Amino acid sequence: MVQHIDARGSHFEIGEAHGRQAAAEIAVSLATYRRLFEEMAGLDWNGARYEAERFKAAIEHVCPELLEEMAGIARGADIDPLDVLVLNARSEIALTHADAPVQPDGCSAFAQYDSAAGTQWLAQNWDWKPEQRDALIHMTIRAPDKPAIRMVTEAGIVGKIGFNEHGVGVCLNALRSRICYPKLPVHVMLRRVLESSNVEHALDMIDEVGVASPAHFLIADATGHAAGVEVSPMGDSAMTPRGGRLCHTNHLIAKHLPPGLEDFPREDSFSRLERLRELVAANDNPDFAALRAHLADEQGTPDAINRRDNAQLEARDRMETLFTIVMNLTAKRAELSFGKPADDPEIIELTL
Repeated sequence: MVQHIDARGSHFEIGEAHGRQAAAEIAVSLATYRRLFEEMAGLDWNGARYEAERFKAAIEHVCPELLEEMAGIARGADIDPLDVLVLNARSEIALTHADAPVQPDGCSAFAQYDSAAGTQWLAQNWDWKPEQRDALIHMTIRAPDKPAIRMVTEAGIVGKIGFNEHGVGVCLNALRSRICYPKLPVHVMLRRVLESSNVEHALDMIDEVGVASPAHFLIADATGHAAGVEVSPMGDSAMTPRGGRLCHTNHLIAKHLPPGLEDFPREDSFSRLERLRELVAANDNPDFAALRAHLADEQGTPDAINRRDNAQLEARDRMETLFTIVMNLTAKRAELSFGKPADDPEIIELTL
């Protein structure tokens, strides 16, 4: 059973509860990324720590309270605070330093607005290294003067995928690149999005602050607004839904990109996107079961939307679907499952 952590109080207290209750899962995260940084970026742990320190000033300038939360995680888990910073900069370290392109998180995400019911949906599969399944947790966070948050994350990381009490939700698609600036790390920015009051607020904040490395954030809110934004340190490219639908996988799709922005996707990112668009376009009556069925689709298996282990790939390129989340942002309710949705895993209901 994946652990749920209900953390409230000051940011340090939230972090301390996170670290104390998820100490074993954080140890898994540290072991996984120690190996991945060497395989994907050619960096040992000391090199990763050096890289992570580049982002400390940006976090301290924009959101020092999240540095306090990281310090609390370190206290609770009895580890070095710099190691927690490394985990929170894992996208910047792992996905921007390899000499040759390798596969990023193989996620499939989509937003859909049901105009008849007035309901905004947001959903995704998160695909990554199978050993990280033992590092996953889901959290309820209640900090002073911030909206309550429900999210699923890798232990030790302060922001990832979920929604807040205003009905603002966010999904993530990693983008493989060779671009990294000392700005706010992707996962720290995800937490900032989860603290937003609506889509417009989130987009303005992203544009003002800047993100350290390329990624795609799919953001929607309870009022029926949604946007896909391909963030990068050189600028952001925002996309709006067509017919209330917007899908994204692991490659750049915006028509107008900042000069110099380049990604290195694998071929299955294109086939998954085409299939996801086909499935979502064919459904005019979205509900939890229907959207989960899209994410359980196995056309093109093993590298399908419901991703299974592909033994033909090199070890560093292999991954599988580790969790699925379907969010009804209008109702502020989500269904979360761990494992592959095609295998009918247990569904956990999240509400605010």
